[in-house]
Amino acid sequence: MESIICFGYKKESSISDMTMRRKLHNAYLYPLTNRLSTGIYNPYLDNFMAALSGQLDFVNRNHPSNTGTLNILRFLPGIRFVFLNWIENLPEKKAGLLQTVFLFFLLHTKKIFGLKIIWTLHNKISHSANKLFLKKMIFRQVLKNSDLVITHSEEGIQYAENFLKGVSDKIFFFPHPIVPQQPLAQHTKEFDILIWGTLAPYKGILEFLEYLYAANLQERYKILIVGKSLDQEYFRKIKNLENSNITIRNQFISDKELKELVSKSKIILFTYSGNSVLSSGALIDSIAYHANVIGPEAGAFREMGKSGLIYTYKTFSQLPDIINNLIQSNNESEIDAIKKFIKEHSWNKFAEALEERLKVFYQ
Repeated sequence: MESIICFGYKKESSISDMTMRRKLHNAYLYPLTNRLSTGIYNPYLDNFMAALSGQLDFVNRNHPSNTGTLNILRFLPGIRFVFLNWIENLPEKKAGLLQTVFLFFLLHTKKIFGLKIIWTLHNKISHSANKLFLKKMIFRQVLKNSDLVITHSEEGIQYAENFLKGVSDKIFFFPHPIVPQQPLAQHTKEFDILIWGTLAPYKGILEFLEYLYAANLQERYKILIVGKSLDQEYFRKIKNLENSNITIRNQFISDKELKELVSKSKIILFTYSGNSVLSSGALIDSIAYHANVIGPEAGAFREMGKSGLIYTYKTFSQLPDIINNLIQSNNESEIDAIKKFIKEHSWNKFAEALEERLKVFYQ
């Protein structure tokens, strides 16, 4: 999953009369931040709250914060659950050290407040190596002291167990929930390859472009790379490798624009480094569009590949054969397998499965 900040959820979900009569458990969801738009948006937290709105009342849903974990103090006592996401990136936030100290305090005093800590393990470790020692300390402490750990990749179970023995029993695995999409309108294919999503170093885009030039393949494929970059120096490096066949845009794309680009592309390619990635929302969105997807043999990408939903590679040198075969054969994605996956792994199915794991904490 992408390690980016999400904006606060603004829209209240409708709840049936039966749900209204049911006592909801108060929960706090991190991070919901009170920041100006950067052009980056990740719908994961919005979808999470909407799916679980029949079970939990997210007390900070309409109260986004600019104080990070310290904002939890505002709602103590009175909350039963604290859900943490991308918490390993805390040291890089504003007042990151103070926030980290408070997090450790909360982890070790949770029983006093009657709290249950639920952590979603999106990545193996932070995508950035900055302040890595402190990030690893956070990773270990949250893994050790969480009451439940959610992961959207089977690899996350083994990775957590290797990191800290004896934690696998409290890990709940469910593939990244998927939002069904309407069939895409048919368009003439303008691009062989589409790479989309946040333009960040861990995505491996620079290394992929350098490989193309080293292998003299920079003119072979019509490639569009589009997404928002917050690292201008990184964007400058990849932009320097643009040519008549490789187009690179630093911009946020709406859902409508993305759907159109997917329909105009033969292949969606993910070039992520396998060092930190476990799951990816962009991968799940691409599968929902019934696209031909190629990704690294790591984390959820490997698992989706084994299920026949996408194609995977171990090294960039394997990509030309995979790409050429897909283009020449004009293969369609495995529609039946994708439909089955969507049916079994919707956000509602996730909420049902998670509630079964949370019931033990409801007393």
